[in-house]
Amino acid sequence: MNGWIGSYLIDFRERMAQGKLQTSWARPRFTIDCVLANVSTQLEADGCILERVEAGCRLTTPGHLRTGDTVNVQLWLEGEEACIDISLAEVKRVYEHWVVIEVIKVSPSDRTRLKRLIDAPAAIQIEEPASIDHLLIRA
Repeated sequence: MNGWIGSYLIDFRERMAQGKLQTSWARPRFTIDCVLANVSTQLEADGCILERVEAGCRLTTPGHLRTGDTVNVQLWLEGEEACIDISLAEVKRVYEHWVVIEVIKVSPSDRTRLKRLIDAPAAIQIEEPASIDHLLIRA
């Protein structure tokens, strides 16, 4: 291709390639879909791990996760219709069927919902409240 159209298309392809690199961080390869099971000294959930593939998603195991991987987490609460969408979290540890994640990005309204949960009367009886920045997931 000649002229400005050719250079525009090359620039566009380069920008798309850069966008895909940025998207891989913003759209992690793994999603953890889980239900809150326990609020004690930490938030605990039971769920499954889904891996994004070209054809959609497939069920996978914690063994495919590595420390430092970024994940999305959909945390469901009993009796609520909408999940808490943790749009970005980092895997801190994987041990057998347990995954520890650190919450990086969650909307202010979902953060408030989590905070209300650990401030609930049942959770207050615990000496040290759970952190809303970490989640232990059995998958």
